[in-house]
Amino acid sequence: MGSEVLYERRGATALLTINRPERRNALSIDTCHQLRAAWTRFEADADALVAIVTGAGDRAFCAGYDIAEKQQGNTVGIADFAPRLETTSYVSKPVIAAVNGAAVAAGMALVEACDLIVAAEDAWFGLPEVTLGIGVAPFVQSLWTLPHHVLMEVLLTGEPLTAHRAHQIGFVNRLVPRERLLNESLTLAETIARNAPLVVRASKAMLYQGIEAMGMPAAHRVARELFAPVGQSDDAREGFRARRERRPPRWTGR
Repeated sequence: MGSEVLYERRGATALLTINRPERRNALSIDTCHQLRAAWTRFEADADALVAIVTGAGDRAFCAGYDIAEKQQGNTVGIADFAPRLETTSYVSKPVIAAVNGAAVAAGMALVEACDLIVAAEDAWFGLPEVTLGIGVAPFVQSLWTLPHHVLMEVLLTGEPLTAHRAHQIGFVNRLVPRERLLNESLTLAETIARNAPLVVRASKAMLYQGIEAMGMPAAHRVARELFAPVGQSDDAREGFRARRERRPPRWTGR
C-alpha cells in the first residue's frame, strides 16, 4: 500500500496531499499519524517556507474520520486524532488549505486548522455530526472561524456550507474554478514565501497566541467534557448504523 500522505516540494512550498481518493480522503489512524509526520517534516525543512494541504482526486478534500474503521471496532477516540489536525499548535510557518471538494467533519476541522483557504467553486464544507448523533468537540475552532449565526446554522442543521457562501462571509480567502485551484494556492504560497520569514512567523504566532489568551484551551476542555458522553451514546451507534444501512436514524435521546 502506498503512502496515505504525499509530501512534495515545489520551490519554497511543501505540498501535502491526503492520498486516499477511494475513501474520499477520509482519515484513518494511519493517515493521521502520517499527516502528523508530514507536519513535523515541514516544520523541520528550513527551505520550505509555506505548506499547502489538499486531497487526491476530484471528489473530496477530506470526508472526515474513516467511518468504516470505527465500524470495524477500532476504539481509538477522536481525542487521539485531534492533535494531528491542529496544525496551528505545532507548525510555526503558514499553511494553506487547497479545498478541492467536500471538507466534512474532521475534514472541515483540518481546513479550519490551516491559516488560509483557497477553495474550488464546487467545494463545500459541513459538520454533519448532529445527523449522526455524535459530538463535535474537536471542531471547537469553528468558534473563531465562522460568524456566530452561520456556525449555529451549520451545527444545528448539519447542512453543507457552499464554497460560494463561505467566501461571501470571509471564511474562504480565494474562490477559483477547480482547474485553477493548485496554481492559485501555489501563487499565494509564493507571495508569502517572498516576505520576511521572521515577520511571517511572528505574525502567525501573534494571532494564535492572542486567540489562546482569549480561551482556546478552556473552550477545548469544555467541549471535551460536553461531548465525551455523547460519543458513547446509543444515538451515536444508531447514527453510524443508519448511515451504513442507508436509512433515516431513529434517535432515542440516550
